Amino acid sequence: MFLKINYFKTLMKKAWSGVGLTVGNDGEGIYLLGGYWSIYLDSEWMTKKAKAAIIELTGFIPAAGHAVAFWKSEDNQTEERELLPERYYKPDTTYFKTKYKDTGIRIRDYGRGVAVLQNTNTMETVMIAENIVDMVDGYSREKGEGLVSPPVSESGQEGICWQNETCTLKCMPVVAQEETKEEFLLKKLEEYDFEEKRRRS
Repeated sequence: MFLKINYFKTLMKKAWSGVGLTVGNDGEGIYLLGGYWSIYLDSEWMTKKAKAAIIELTGFIPAAGHAVAFWKSEDNQTEERELLPERYYKPDTTYFKTKYKDTGIRIRDYGRGVAVLQNTNTMETVMIAENIVDMVDGYSREKGEGLVSPPVSESGQEGICWQNETCTLKCMPVVAQEETKEEFLLKKLEEYDFEEKRRRS
């Protein structure tokens, strides 16, 4: 998979300790849901480290056709969930026309860190949780594993995805509040084309 394992573990643990971590098994792979993000891992490509990290936290991986939500508690509470349709955690991004570029800019305020991505067609900017963007790592791929797609979206409201044949990472954007420093910065950054590395004409 193209995810840094330490970031992967931290992301799961934070969800498990907070909103809850849902693990689903569709028979071909495992999906993980943590509130604003999802990760799908193909069973044939899933690394031993990734599988061990999931089991270490949850105790087990649900059987094919099942999904379970896990929470940190005195008795480590679990709850059976409906298996989600594939389009929610493993959309076919082949025809997604909206591509984004990581500007390299990070904003750390309001007790959170976000990365700024730019729509390469419209120059509009969006914020994604910094730990999500920094978790993507082409060097973490297994031998024979394909390249990772650039961040893409069918529409920004449906989330932004990174994908190859082994893994899909999907994350919802962070919404900037009106009349804040974040909103001001995003508007200013839209005046610069990060793909062409020049100010928009």
